[in-house]
Amino acid sequence: MLTLSQFEKPVIAMEKLDGIRENMNSSAKLNRRLHAWSFRKLQQYIEYKANLEGISVVYSNPKNTSKGCHSVGMLPKVNDREFRCPKCSLIYNRDLNSAINLAHALTRGMG
Repeated sequence: MLTLSQFEKPVIAMEKLDGIRENMNSSAKLNRRLHAWSFRKLQQYIEYKANLEGISVVYSNPKNTSKGCHSVGMLPKVNDREFRCPKCSLIYNRDLNSAINLAHALTRGMG
């Protein structure tokens, strides 16, 4: 189990979710379910709890975080939940690949 003492300066990184509803183009039933989610409210709860623990929350541009290979940066077509890079043969869970890309963006932004 992770604890705050394990990290020198813990940070929570999240994607900016502006316009997320406009990009949903699934079936009518799935769109209804997704539009019922309160994305910003979830982020506010996370910010609130992080603030209580003294943890910084930063937001990153979500562009291509789930599409780009975290190893070589290539933007292959993404199918299903698995990410496959044709350039470096990397096979990853798509969400994990996106989280690594988000972490890379955060560390680039911090210098």
